[in-house]
Amino acid sequence: MQRTDDTELTESWLDGALARFAADNDELVLQTRSLLARIVPDAPRHARLVNTLSMLEHMGSHKIMSTQHAADIDQPTLKHVAEEAQHAYFMKRQAEKTAERPLEYVADDLLAPAAARMYFQRLEAAMVRTLAPQHSAHAVYLYMSMIVEFRALWFYGLYQQTLQRARHALSLKRVLGEEQAHLGDIAGRLELAGELSDARAAEFLGYEKALYARLLGGLQRAIA
Repeated sequence: MQRTDDTELTESWLDGALARFAADNDELVLQTRSLLARIVPDAPRHARLVNTLSMLEHMGSHKIMSTQHAADIDQPTLKHVAEEAQHAYFMKRQAEKTAERPLEYVADDLLAPAAARMYFQRLEAAMVRTLAPQHSAHAVYLYMSMIVEFRALWFYGLYQQTLQRARHALSLKRVLGEEQAHLGDIAGRLELAGELSDARAAEFLGYEKALYARLLGGLQRAIA
């Protein structure tokens, strides 16, 4: 019974947090939609965007593998890293299909690569500074994963809408479903560990928003 109560509390918190996230990021919706609407019909640019998303998914899977390698690593963490790697593969495959050639994680095959890498690295660095002195590397992994999943769901949702409006064959529905499951799982694990803090999540989400705005600016300049 306690497990059910904990799950309901986590879901309730997550519903509220997602609503607040959407409201806080409302000012970035039109800019993001405009960017995607310009990129999707342009095959070379679209391929570079999808390859950039592949690189970010690959960075995520690599970070999990490089930090979560203790003997007590659990099934949810292994499942998470496997699915992040699968997302990187899926995006790479779609990017190369669109480009009609092999692509690498190099500047000519990416959009705003420096800004994309900086987004990930600075977000992780902020969490390490905040959490590492009092908390474990596992807590850093869980918070990093949760905050990134908020953005992934938001961005992929707008991206899917753009694809549908353009009647593009690419579908992100499976990726969106898996990201939603990841978010619920990670929030639940933070709650179970007694680490889930509304104030801390709000702090990290605010910092992530600033980093995303910088990344968005880099992407806009890349296609100008």
